[in-house]
Amino acid sequence: MKIYIVILLSLYNSLLIYSQYNIEDNGASVSLKIKAINTNTDVINYHSHQRLIPASLTKIITTSTALQLLGPDYCYKTRFICKGDLFNGQLNGDLIVEPGGDPTLGSKYFKDTNPEVLFSKIQQWLQGNGILKIKGKILIKSLALPYSSPRLWEDIGNYYGAYPQEFNWRDNTVNVILSSKETGRLCDVVSIQPDISPYKMDCKVIAANHNKDSAYVYGLPEIEDWWIEGSIPSNRTGFKIKAAMPDPKSTFINELTNYLETNDISINHETISDNSLKNDLCVYTYISPKFSEIIKIVNHKSNNLFADMILLTLAKEFKNIYSWDLGVQVVKDFWDDKIDFKNNFRIKDGSGLTPKNLITTKGMVDLLSWMKNHSLYFDVFKSSLAIGGKTGTLKSVFKNNDLKNRVFGKSGSMEGVLGYCGYFIGNHGKYSAFCYIANNYLIETKLVREQMDKTLTQLILDH
Repeated sequence: MKIYIVILLSLYNSLLIYSQYNIEDNGASVSLKIKAINTNTDVINYHSHQRLIPASLTKIITTSTALQLLGPDYCYKTRFICKGDLFNGQLNGDLIVEPGGDPTLGSKYFKDTNPEVLFSKIQQWLQGNGILKIKGKILIKSLALPYSSPRLWEDIGNYYGAYPQEFNWRDNTVNVILSSKETGRLCDVVSIQPDISPYKMDCKVIAANHNKDSAYVYGLPEIEDWWIEGSIPSNRTGFKIKAAMPDPKSTFINELTNYLETNDISINHETISDNSLKNDLCVYTYISPKFSEIIKIVNHKSNNLFADMILLTLAKEFKNIYSWDLGVQVVKDFWDDKIDFKNNFRIKDGSGLTPKNLITTKGMVDLLSWMKNHSLYFDVFKSSLAIGGKTGTLKSVFKNNDLKNRVFGKSGSMEGVLGYCGYFIGNHGKYSAFCYIANNYLIETKLVREQMDKTLTQLILDH
């Protein structure tokens, strides 16, 4: 009984501190739930039925569901097919790419997905089949995936809001190098890497007297003229910002063409009209990293592209079509007989980028508890989570030495939103699940983060 009184007093003191910063007093919302999993008893239950915006905590729902339904060994497959006839080292036909929704092609997050590694494998495959010249084109046969309607316009042109495609490339991201002069003057675009022609980026960014990246990119794949607004620090010769890649397919084709031609395989890009030459000559299947590795990037790095592609993959695998709504339906169908999903979750995407997602801390703790008690893949799921004070999105919190290697979880944040969820391991290896979310606060996120860290740390230590 004494320990529960200590915990409640700690929470009460924490909320008093929040009040000093005008969080709850000015209309902000705070919800916290901690449950001891082995005894199924609440340690703290504060407004746990309140529905709040979870931001990237949504990725926990997406990855746990997909891990259960697809398994840790699930891989994406991309087929490269030479169609036509081969004569004297010349392919009279096309190099066809049939994508399978792999979000890791060309990704920076895995050694084996590096563009140079993939291009080298394609080169070796072509030469191994005696192909030294392609009298045809590189064609990517992919579907145009639907836009996620709840996504904010201000996010779409930036790297973190890049849309998932059936064919993804280089994390669907480009690096834009800007040059700034004195404060108040327009900046210039120095380079865009890789090349995104025929797309252009008009720079409306102003040099400012600060040290922040406050530049934002605007555009859609249907629009060739993109633009950048906002500000960057003054007097910088090579300031890098990241934008969404307008057309991953054309960028890949251009890069692969340049690589092959540099390595003695020429491509004429001619249209082959004779349908009799459209026979499958040879096939190379590229296999992605395993799902266990992909979700580790999702939850450690809070990768939006990977998370949203996973949701669309669920729709494709179980409903036979890429669809945001059907992906959400697959998630609902999985959890409906396990937890009270209907009353605790409203999910619109896989990443948490849309502010239309809503969850309760009760629902999240119930989901985490189910994974610990029932999932055959719990160890895989746990390894995908960040470690408090050490890795991923929890690197800057839970640094208390007494919590070393005892807190595993994820953070989520956007403007006016901050949350944490996961597990902590107590004495004798007993697990507790927690979820803590603040919404609509007006003070600096840094202050909210410090207080949430302090509160959770104290509650964990007391518990």
